Amino acid sequence: MKDQAQLLLVSGLLMSITLIAVTSTITHSVNLGNHQGERHDITPVITSLENSFSLALEYEVLNAADGIQLSTSFEIVTEEFESILASRGYSLHYALTSAIESSGTHTFVYSYELNDNTISVNFNKSLTF
Repeated sequence: MKDQAQLLLVSGLLMSITLIAVTSTITHSVNLGNHQGERHDITPVITSLENSFSLALEYEVLNAADGIQLSTSFEIVTEEFESILASRGYSLHYALTSAIESSGTHTFVYSYELNDNTISVNFNKSLTF
């Protein structure tokens, strides 16, 4: 009777270990699947930034109160974009190199870095309107 109890105990222990190993493997596979493919493709986010940022900046500059500096308008727009992307799990940082107004034409030279904790990309941009 003692031998049968020990055998049953060992069998239960081996079954528990097997169940834990299988569960861990499945969980690991599911987590890997969540971080592959389209999650690493940040092209749609970049396209959205490229299409929207210039329009938002132009709108902010053209509708800013008198005396508001171009750098302030740039900061207002970048804070909004950085906040929106942070809420979606991306890190976005803009850096203004220069902002010039000449004869009604506004020129911004800036860079931005986009990061999804897997891929990080940097862009140097110039915008005139």
